[in-house]
This record gives sequence, C-alpha cells and structure tokens, in this order.
Amino acid sequence: MRPVNPTPGVANFLIGIAALALWAVGPTLAQQFSAPSSSQQFENSFSPSNARTEDGNFIPISQFFPSERCSHCHQDTHKAWSESLHRNAAREPFYKESVDILLHTKGSKATQHCESCHSPMAVLTGSLLKGKSEPQADEEGVSCVVCHSITEARLDGTGSYTIRRPALIVNENGTPLFNKMSDEDILDDVPGHRRAMMRPLLKSPEFCGTCHKGVAPPALNNYKFIRGFSAYDEWQQSGASRESVTPFYRRDRRFDCRECHMPRIESNNDIAAKAGTIASHRWLGANTAAPLFYKQSDQAKLTEEFLKANVLDVDIFALRKESRDEYITPLNPTSANYLTLQPDEEVTVDVVISNRKAAHSFPPELRDMYEPWVEFEALDSSGQVFFHSGFIKPDQTLDESAHVYKAILLDEESRAITRHQVWLAKVKAYDNSVPSGRSDIARYRFRLPSTLSEKSEIKLRARVNYRRFIQEYTNYVLARRNSKLEIPVVCMAQAEVILSGRENPKTLVQVANQINLKESKRWNDYGIGLLQQAQYGPAADAFRKSAELNPNNADPLISAAIAEMSTERYGLEREQLKKAEVLLDAALKIAPNLPRAHFYHALLLRSKGELQAAATELAEIAREYPRDREVQRQFGQTLYSLGQIDQARTAFEAVLGIDPNDAGAYQFLAPIYKSENRLAEGDRANSLYLLWRDDPLVDKFAVRFFGANPNWTDERVLAHTHGESAPTRPTLTGRFAAPGQ
Repeated sequence: MRPVNPTPGVANFLIGIAALALWAVGPTLAQQFSAPSSSQQFENSFSPSNARTEDGNFIPISQFFPSERCSHCHQDTHKAWSESLHRNAAREPFYKESVDILLHTKGSKATQHCESCHSPMAVLTGSLLKGKSEPQADEEGVSCVVCHSITEARLDGTGSYTIRRPALIVNENGTPLFNKMSDEDILDDVPGHRRAMMRPLLKSPEFCGTCHKGVAPPALNNYKFIRGFSAYDEWQQSGASRESVTPFYRRDRRFDCRECHMPRIESNNDIAAKAGTIASHRWLGANTAAPLFYKQSDQAKLTEEFLKANVLDVDIFALRKESRDEYITPLNPTSANYLTLQPDEEVTVDVVISNRKAAHSFPPELRDMYEPWVEFEALDSSGQVFFHSGFIKPDQTLDESAHVYKAILLDEESRAITRHQVWLAKVKAYDNSVPSGRSDIARYRFRLPSTLSEKSEIKLRARVNYRRFIQEYTNYVLARRNSKLEIPVVCMAQAEVILSGRENPKTLVQVANQINLKESKRWNDYGIGLLQQAQYGPAADAFRKSAELNPNNADPLISAAIAEMSTERYGLEREQLKKAEVLLDAALKIAPNLPRAHFYHALLLRSKGELQAAATELAEIAREYPRDREVQRQFGQTLYSLGQIDQARTAFEAVLGIDPNDAGAYQFLAPIYKSENRLAEGDRANSLYLLWRDDPLVDKFAVRFFGANPNWTDERVLAHTHGESAPTRPTLTGRFAAPGQ
C-alpha cells in the first residue's frame, strides 16, 4: 500500500519543477542503466555488499573468536543469542535455498551482497572468494564479535557497516589490544573491555539500519539501484522516532529498535546484569520457522507471544446494505447490534486493520515471501459458517482469494519472483502493507441466509493471521531438504460482532467521555484506512466524526484537511482548499503550537500561492524537527520556487543527511549545483538521481503481467472487495515464475 502524498495539489506541489525537466529527461533505458564494467561491478574485496574493514583488508578467521568464548561471563546473553535468528542467519534453510540460487547463477562474489548481513565472517575473511567453507561463519551467522566490533554505521543499505579486527580490550587512548586475553585479564580491566565492546553506536537505530535496509545495487543486478525493504526508514518517519511531524499518532516518548526487540529481561547468570536484568539478545521478531527447524522451542514460543502482543488491532467497523446503499457505522463490538436484516440481502462489511505497535510497516521485510492475511467469517444462529474468506485449504495452502499483505516482484519477462531472487527484480506489480500507526480496510460482500428470521443472529468474526512463508515456498524448501515441518499460523488480532434482528431490549448507558474517546479513535482509524485507499471524501467525513467525538483533539481535524487537500476534485474556486483551511484554522485554535498542524497549514499556504508565508512557517518547523525528511523536502521545494537557491540546497542536503538514497533530493540538487558552477557535483547528483529514482520505463512489465494474469488485478486496487465470486490468485510457479536454479 502506497503512503498517501500529503501534498495539497499537483500544480503547486512541484512549483518550479519545469526548471528540472532537462535533468529528469534522460537517455534510453539501455543507456541509463547499462551494466557496469567488470571493474565497476566489484569495487573492492567485499562488493557488491557495502561492508568494509577499517584497513580494507580481510580479517583472518582465527581473529573472530567464537561466541562460546563470551559465555564464560555472559551465560544468559549467550543462551539467548544461541537461539536467535542472528545466530541462525547464515544456516537456516529458507535463506540458504534463495542465496544458493544466486551462487549457482552469478557466482560466489555476488553472494557477498546477501552474506554481508547473513554470514559476515564469510565475507570479511574472504572465504567466499576462496570457495572455502568456514564452519564457524555458517554456524554462528551474526555472532557476538561481529556486532561488537563494528565501528561505523552508514545508511546506504545492505551491510553498510565498517568493522575492525576484534579486540577484547581497548586502552584509554582508544588503542585496541589484539593479543590474546584470558578471562582474568578482562576482569582486571572491565572498563577497557567495555570500551572494546560497548560503543554508543551499538545502541543507535542506525546500527540496526545497516542491515535492516535492503538495496539491490547495479553491481548485483546489472541495472540500477532498487530499494528493497527499510525498517529503519519506516521507523525514522514513524511516531516512535519522534523525529517526524506527519504521523497520525504521536508517542509520549521515543522508542527505538531496542524497545521492542531487546527489552530488559531477568538474568541470574550474566556478569553484565544490572539490577538483575540484561538486554535480551533473542531479538524476537517474526521468524516462526527457523527456531522450529532447529527445535529451539523457547524461541519459537516467545516469538509467537511477541507477535500476539497487541502489535495489530482488528475492528469490524461498518456494514452496508447494498440494495439500499445504507451504511451502519460504527458496529458495536461489545454487545449485539440490533438491525433490520432481510433474507438473501446482500451486505458489505468493512474491517479495519490497524498497525498499533510496530514502528515499521506490517509486514516489514520480505513481503514477497511472508504470508500475513485477514480471515473473515460469517456464521448463522446455529454456528454454521455461510461465508468464509482467508481459510487454510486441506493441502495447507491459503485460500487464493484472501486479503493478503504481500508484494509481487517481477523480472524483465514479467514473471513473478517466487524465490526472492532480488537480483532479477525490475518492478513491483504491487506492494501491500500497513504502515506504522496507520490502518487498512478489508471489505467483504456476501448474502445473508435465506432462512434468516427476526429472531436470527449473525456472528461476524475477523482475524489477522500470520505465517512465516508462503506455503508453496515452504514445501519447496522442505522437499529439497527432505524435511518435515509445519509452520504455525499465528492469530495476531481478532474481533467479533453480533448482528441481531430482535428488538433492542434496552438502551445501554455508559459514561459519555469514555465512549467518545474510544469511538473517536475507531473513527480516526477508519478515516486513516479510507485515506490510505484514496477514498478522500469518506475519509474527511470519518475524521470529522472523530473530531466531534473528541473535540479537544486537533489531529482528526488536521487529517480531515489532508483528505480534502488530497482530493482530485479541484474546481476553479478551489472549494476543497477552502474546506481544508477551515479545518486547519479550527485545529490551530485547539493546539496553536502543534507542528503537524503548522506543517499542513504551510502546504495550504503554498497551494494558495503564498510562498513566502509558507517558507516562513516551514522554516520554524525545520528548526524544531531537523530530521524530518518531508519537512526538509517541502521547505527546499518552496525555497527553490522563491529563487532562494542557497537555502534550498541546504534543505535538500539535509534530506540526504537523513537518507543518502533519496532520489528527489538529488533531482533538485543537480541543477542547483550546476547553477553554482559546481559542475562535477551536479553531474554526480544527476547520475545518482537517475540511479535511485523509480525507472519510468518498467511499467510495461507490470502491464504485461496483469494482462497475462487478470485475476491478480484486484489486489493492486487500493479499495477492493472480497466476495463469493472474488478471483483466485494462485502462486505462480514453473514457467510462469522467474527461473530458480
């Protein structure tokens, strides 16, 4: 699912973009993205990964002391790590099957792209290039000494870290001691050991971002830079980072990666424990397969509990009677909903799925391989299911018409990529997820039973289920390993409502403020889901309803203004902008200092042609939120329109300071540098713009795919309905998929 562009009008959003036209119009596809020469493809010993050593040389495997060495003093930490996905990263079969395809098709040098994060020792020691298997590298994956020897984290994607030779003690002057150390030596110099192992860098989100930001570079795909997943960037733009003004929900304090994935846990056998606790080194996430494969029952159990811990929320919110075009909202989740229902009546139910807790999208990574979906059931008075979407079939594969959160990657032959061969990817057919703090709406249309009577009750049930891999890939991997394994289906959230034809026996009386706050949030989530699906008018109405139920909260009014500004219904009098202006004025009366309100107010001013006023307002927000890339981007564009080129350059360079892969910033910087006679920098910026931007010539691959597979078309439509006649979308294999081996 694509994020909704907050900008209030195409014409004014890119004022001055015409001046960039000469830089946006480039040569043909073959000229733009021709394969790099052999000398360019592999720039150093570690390419095409971004990993580096401090001196540029390989590190002998003997200097990577095994993690068991750490267990002498850190028993609990070592035990947790030994079952973690970091430990299993290099050896687990679901990864190995994919990287082995790369090995067989492009050679061991190319696999360094993947292995720099999955098997760092194999890359850093040069064993991959020598064709030599290092049992320690395969067995330990991301080991203790690998993480704790990293000295620099960059945000270029896929293993963009710098590592030094492992050292157990660092002198006060910063000099590492590389000679062998006994336990007694370390205990005699605990501060020196802490200097060696616990740099502040390790506690930063950027440290995690070195591997949790995936990029396919030209050296891997002989094409161009293609963005993959980026849990880091999603976190940085979410409410959890407190670095951005645009999220729909703000958090009271900053949450980083460690908050969820390295919480404090009880420890009785670790010398580093503080007040009886240590930071968990299990890094619980979403991998329910690897721990089961290795019979690590504790990790498997804790991973399931982690996924069930209020990460998502599901709400059966609205019902529409199709024959009368009548909406009933919101449905009551705690007591029966008394409705007049007719036998054989066709209804549509809106189910809202909200990403409550994850500070990144759901699912975050590998959306071409994960299998999260919404299951929906309608049951009659006897408990019999008469409509069911998102069920597991007898062969363990998923109902092929389910509402699924996934991505379809295509190669240049418009074939689906089913083994995560990212080096073949040219375009996404579609990419569905629920961003952090946002919502999605799944719609289900069905007919009520012909036996329905006034005394009948209908139960509606919705679940969000998660399974680690598409069953077809699971079957493929297990068959090649001659193994058996049933990957669990985890119910991450569920909800039920009762529809009754009976007369309402009494009116439920509750405290008004409590009802209003809860219902306001439900309406707000519904509005977010509608906005995400480009249903701008209904979204604005939902946000207004949320504001009515909680008049002290300015955010729903701001969100309603975003919906009004996002609509394409622009007339000569710009009625939508007038509506947005009224909403933003009301929001600013409630919260005069709220940065989110001022940001969208500035965009409104710019749309009205008041560029200097918009720049003044954006300047203030940029000072308060210097790491909000969208604020800096809009500030830079506004300054560019005003001809304030020097200040615009500073703003766009600030965007690159947050994300060095931002194509839009390079697009503006190319002509800016040229205008300042910085010709080499201008050429470089233009080159990077062409390499990082979405290729405008690859849409034909998606068009060809959907022409050949029209049954897949519904899922790429933001607002679509699942019904009894919904098309099935089987996993494409064989000649319909990109080649494997």
